[in-house]
Amino acid sequence: TSTDHNVAEELVRNPNVNMVSFTGGTETGKKLMESASGTVKKISLELGGKSPSIVLADCDLEAAVGGIMSSIFMNQGQMCTAGSRLLVEDKIHDEFVAKLIEKTKALKIGPATNYDTDFGPVVSREQRDKIKYYIDLGPMEGARIVCGGDIPVGGDLDKGFYIEPTIMTQVKNSMRIAQEEIFGPVLAVMKFS
Repeated sequence: TSTDHNVAEELVRNPNVNMVSFTGGTETGKKLMESASGTVKKISLELGGKSPSIVLADCDLEAAVGGIMSSIFMNQGQMCTAGSRLLVEDKIHDEFVAKLIEKTKALKIGPATNYDTDFGPVVSREQRDKIKYYIDLGPMEGARIVCGGDIPVGGDLDKGFYIEPTIMTQVKNSMRIAQEEIFGPVLAVMKFS
C-alpha cells in the first residue's frame, strides 16, 4: 500500500537510520539504493539469486544428497538462499542424480498440518503457476525433467497450491532455468569436470 511505501521511504531517507537491509525484487532494490544514496548510508540488498551447490567426486555421497535435498526442497524452495543450481562432478553425476531422484520421489506431498507430510504447498496459485512456467520452459531450452514437474491432484492436494519437487538435468548455464530465480522446488543440475 502507499502507507507501506511511505514508511519504507522514510526509513531509507532518514539520516538517523544508519543501515537498511532489504530482501526482495531487483526494481525495488534499485529504488532503495537510489534513495539511500542521499544519506550515504550502508545498504544490504538480497535481490534474488540462483545459489549454487557444488558436489565433488570425493564427497560423502549420502551426506551430500541430504544437504542438497534440504537446500532446494526445504520450504518448497521458497527461500532466497535455496540451492537451486547443482553442479555435480562428472565422475559421480549419474550415481548422485539417481540417489537424489530416489530420495525426492520418496517425499510425501501433502498439507503442512499433517505430520506425515514431507513436502507442503507453495504460497499461492500465482507462485505455483510461475514455478510451473519455468518447469515447462526447461525442456523447451533443452533440459530434461528427470523427477517431478507436475501439479499433483486428488484428496487434500486439491485444496492447496501443490507442485511436485522437480529435478532437471542436461542444464546449461545459458538457460533461463539456470539464471533466473524460480523461488520454488526446481533443481537445475549441471555436470562439470
